[in-house]
Amino acid sequence: MINRTQKAIMSAIYKRAADKGGTCLIRPVELLSAIPYSVRFKRGELPAYLRSLQTDDYFEMIETDKKGDMYYCFTLHQNGYAVIRQIKNERRQIIFKIALTVAGAVLSFVIGMILRSIFS
Repeated sequence: MINRTQKAIMSAIYKRAADKGGTCLIRPVELLSAIPYSVRFKRGELPAYLRSLQTDDYFEMIETDKKGDMYYCFTLHQNGYAVIRQIKNERRQIIFKIALTVAGAVLSFVIGMILRSIFS
């Protein structure tokens, strides 16, 4: 299970790499700009997050220097391709739990009203 920051990083990498056969070349600035502002994230934490995702076999990462700029070359692995499906499944589960809670509350209210009308 990956945390919210790792999901944001993986989503940004997946969006770039999925269209190009699972491989992409991204500058750290571009990767940071793709992460939503709602995610608490510091610029210096990026390499640590990338290493942890690489260790968990989401992608293979190679750091390159091109014309004085730092680039990351990503090649997605199976876990990297599956991360979007995992994010969608988690959202579905949360929506299901909320719907189940609302349905339970409505059912409790209806049963309470029926019992109140029977016993009054």
